[in-house]
Amino acid sequence: MLTIAVPSVAVMGVAAAAVTSVAAEQDAAPAAQAAPDAPVPVVQTRFDQQLSGLTRNADDFAARAGRAQQRLDLKQRQAAEAKRKEEEARRKEALRPKFALPVTQRGLSAYFGQSGEHWMSVHTGIDFPVSEGTPVMAVTDGTVRTQWNPAYGNMAMVTAPDGTETWYCHLSGTRIRGGRVQAGTVIAYSGNTGNTTGPHLHFEVRPGGGAPVDPLPWLLEHGIDPR
Repeated sequence: MLTIAVPSVAVMGVAAAAVTSVAAEQDAAPAAQAAPDAPVPVVQTRFDQQLSGLTRNADDFAARAGRAQQRLDLKQRQAAEAKRKEEEARRKEALRPKFALPVTQRGLSAYFGQSGEHWMSVHTGIDFPVSEGTPVMAVTDGTVRTQWNPAYGNMAMVTAPDGTETWYCHLSGTRIRGGRVQAGTVIAYSGNTGNTTGPHLHFEVRPGGGAPVDPLPWLLEHGIDPR
């Protein structure tokens, strides 16, 4: 009699579990393949660190160089502006008149060397018949000083760079009592002080601070005509 062995229940259970496990693995494979790749961590090498440091140093150097260039450009612009102003000042100084009339009104009422009862000897200057308070200007560049004299009254005296003194006499008052002045600067105001018969400006020229000379030819020599 032919006998057929029938698997036991335990064997059949183990086989079924194996089949189920294989099927599960086959189903999970496509899911694993469909998932995106996970990021791979980047490990910074020593070379990368050195390169990064060099880049930062280069950026810092470029920034400092840029600031230095800006400062240099500013200094160059300032130097150019200072040079321009200096040249402009020299140009104006060259064009500035170095001699001026003591008053704007032309015409004389008394001349150098005249004699008369109004003077102890002879007239030592020229007179401008201007009213009291008329602005009186320095005829030359120089240094001004002021004083009182019984004959000249209130006086202003300007000493030019060459030593020539110009005197302005019988003043009602002074505007600048001392210091440097330029030709044409108002230094005083005409008046009627001292030995005088009426308001006017008495003007004298004394080379080197010495004896007076005729102011008229001296003024004409310097391009100034008071007549």
